[in-house]
Amino acid sequence: MTSVAHPVEQEKAAGEKRRRLPWSSVRAGTWAGALPFFAFMAFFLIFPLLANLVTAFRAPDGSFSFETMAEAMDSTHREAFVLTTKLSVLTAFIGAILGTVLAWALQSARKPAWLNSLVRSFSALASQSGGVNLAYAFIALLGVQGLLTGILNKLFPGMLDGFSITSFTGVTLVYLYFQIPLMAVLMLPALGGIKKQWYEAAASLGATRAQYLRDVVIPVLWPTLLGSFLLLFANSFAAYATAFALAGGSLNLVPILIGFYISGNVLLNPGLAAGLVTWMMVIILAAMGIRFYLTRKSDQWLKN
Repeated sequence: MTSVAHPVEQEKAAGEKRRRLPWSSVRAGTWAGALPFFAFMAFFLIFPLLANLVTAFRAPDGSFSFETMAEAMDSTHREAFVLTTKLSVLTAFIGAILGTVLAWALQSARKPAWLNSLVRSFSALASQSGGVNLAYAFIALLGVQGLLTGILNKLFPGMLDGFSITSFTGVTLVYLYFQIPLMAVLMLPALGGIKKQWYEAAASLGATRAQYLRDVVIPVLWPTLLGSFLLLFANSFAAYATAFALAGGSLNLVPILIGFYISGNVLLNPGLAAGLVTWMMVIILAAMGIRFYLTRKSDQWLKN
């Protein structure tokens, strides 16, 4: 008759076997599973990043120089950075407000369940729906011969006078299509961490709902709100395909300039493009660094 080991005994035996294994082999086995990820990061992030930095700080004769970085911040390019910053701040601000309201509505209104699920799914999809497809969709909707443009001109003549989908206002409107859902997706976990007991405790002490929001909810959510705003800012600042498909060269945006310097027939200047990319990286990394700090602070609050 064959004896069957007790599950507890099997687990103990397996534990003893693992302890007998050399630490080096355990560590090697752990890192081996991450090799594909590190290879992907190296080829598609680290190597291009290093190549860009080398190009940005290299003079035409091959020597080390800050000349390209200085040229990337001359008056013409500073105007592009200012306009790109204005667009990013505006779309991030509006997107943060409307996205937070949308997330609050989704978190508060549980019924009808199908509508809540539909809006959540659409928000997750729309937050990643930038690019050429989105630009062409808005051109077909609000372009000169767009479907909605024709309807509004018939119903309200002169309503859209002065509006162009390729203008700063038009690009802002298109960016909000993915900025608002992205903010909602970012805020849903934070709003889900707000405990009902907090309101009950505040109410038992005589606090009104407005006082509860002002003194409890907003201080807890503030790091997440600001961190999400910074992510929206970086998302808008680095967007290229949507802006280029909409405005082309009519808007002096940094990503569009970089595209011209990399692939243009007249403005071809890879070194200057690398300089602009490096300055963009500095701005975006600063925003993401602040967001990382704020997110950690918010997580500490919500976990307690």
